[in-house]
Order: sequence, then structure tokens, then C-alpha cells
Amino acid sequence: MSAGRGDKAANHSVARTLAAVVGAPLAAFAVGAALMAFLPVSGPWAFALGFHGGLPVWVALACTLPLARNGRVAWGVCLAVVVPVAVALMLRGPR
Repeated sequence: MSAGRGDKAANHSVARTLAAVVGAPLAAFAVGAALMAFLPVSGPWAFALGFHGGLPVWVALACTLPLARNGRVAWGVCLAVVVPVAVALMLRGPR
């Protein structure tokens, strides 16, 4: 194994790390907000289901985003989760 290849394999990009630290909670919050908004329950049940539904998304993204090929792919995954949810919430409007 050459020295260049070993250094490259151990190198973690800042973009992937930021996607895991910043993008994963934002995406999970968006999923939780969508669950709260679109589930046919109201009040504390909507909050509980939205919170507990978004938590596994946060953990899954935080664990898998650092494994992405590069930072662009990691941020693309975050955007692929957040953008459709945000559009659906905007189209739904306030209630």
C-alpha cells in the first residue's frame, strides 16, 4: 500500500462531517415536522409521534452520512430528504 493511498483512506472530508453534524438534525427535524403535520392525530400524540419518528432518521443519517463517497453526496442526501418535505409543508399551509 502506498503512502498516498493510506493517507487518502484515513482522510475524512469536512463536508461529510458537517453534513452528519448539521444536515442530519435538520433533515430529521423536517421529517418530524412532516409527521406532526400529516398524521391524523392532534395534540400531544402528534408531537410524540413526530419527535419519536424523527429521532431514528437523525441517528440513521448521522451514522451513514460520514460513509458517503464525498461531501457533495452527503449533502445531496440531506437535501433529498429536506426539500420534498419542506415543499409539502409549504403547500399544506398553516393550520
